[in-house]
Amino acid sequence: MSKLNSLFRISLVLIIAFSLQINPGNSQCFNCQNAPKGTIWCDDFEDATPLNQKYFEYNDNQGDFIKMDQVGRDHSRGMRVKWQQGEVGAGSLSKSFGKTPDSYIGKYAVKPTENFDEIYWRMDVMAQPGWVGGGPAKLSRALCLANSNWAQGLMAHLWSGGTKDEYLGMDPASGIGTDGVLKSTKYNDFNNLRWLGFKAGNIDMFSTRNAGRWFCVVGHVKLNAPGQKNGVFEFWINDTLQSSATNLDWHSTWNSNPANMHINAVFFENYWNAGSPVQQERYFDNLVISTQAIPCKCEVTDIENISIEKKLLFYPNPGNTFLKLDPNVQLPIPIEIYDLNGILHAKEMIYHYDQHIDISDLSSGIYLLKSPNFQPYKMVVSHVNE
Repeated sequence: MSKLNSLFRISLVLIIAFSLQINPGNSQCFNCQNAPKGTIWCDDFEDATPLNQKYFEYNDNQGDFIKMDQVGRDHSRGMRVKWQQGEVGAGSLSKSFGKTPDSYIGKYAVKPTENFDEIYWRMDVMAQPGWVGGGPAKLSRALCLANSNWAQGLMAHLWSGGTKDEYLGMDPASGIGTDGVLKSTKYNDFNNLRWLGFKAGNIDMFSTRNAGRWFCVVGHVKLNAPGQKNGVFEFWINDTLQSSATNLDWHSTWNSNPANMHINAVFFENYWNAGSPVQQERYFDNLVISTQAIPCKCEVTDIENISIEKKLLFYPNPGNTFLKLDPNVQLPIPIEIYDLNGILHAKEMIYHYDQHIDISDLSSGIYLLKSPNFQPYKMVVSHVNE
């Protein structure tokens, strides 16, 4: 081995060691073992329990919405959502709690004998680097499922749309009339809902410039006292209040009947009304339902939230058969390989640090490896026998 190669390998080891010190792969800013006070349900996707044994409905949409290693926050396990080009629905998780109208909805419900008039719920969400198209409409909702036909007493929607499509908004709706009588007859019975006023947030979490960054989203819903207009719906992103309404008439006098349902489900959704403009991915982690406020607490530890113009590093360089990504960035990450004439030769999504990028078919020469929000990386391919 030449002295030059020895120095290169020593330098590489030092670089990797330094990278691991500043970004330890298992140092999570959140995990369910340390869930905040008031938590009634938590899923950080680290256990081995199948999802269809934790949620009363789990739709993986033929593999589009699945649990994967290293796609969660701080390189943990999380949920990967993949939209095909033009695809609308890409899977969902539905969790019930408290009293429910039947055994199907109540399957795996937590605290099934209780009524919940107030809840907070959290999800961590990241769109892949290079994300385009704005917000994919439906993200999550808290509900009162009022009967076995899935008639909705209330829907506390968190979704995007309208003129501020890159921003998350809240859109409260009630299926109960101002007379306290259930009007909704089925799921999404839009003709029988009272829409209480959409409000957009002020962080463009679905913009291309914020792609590749984690956002902690927390919703809060509280039923009105019977006959009063003091219901609450609000939400935060990264502990910053986005929108709030504190004068809502969710249920009129419906709550005064002890036989009627209260808040009893949260849905985590991937439904893009217009369809995704391209094939692309989004990621979920750290789903929490609580009776008390849920802090995010991830601002300091998240190296993935240090934004634009970070550096990529691949090895070996020069190379001739494969490349590997140095572990100094948050995965997953898309990589494209161009020659100096701007011609694209390869593209690949990197999910794991031990994943190889095949360069054996590339001719000897200089190439640029590119990824959104990173400086291009110059690489030499050298086939000694060419």
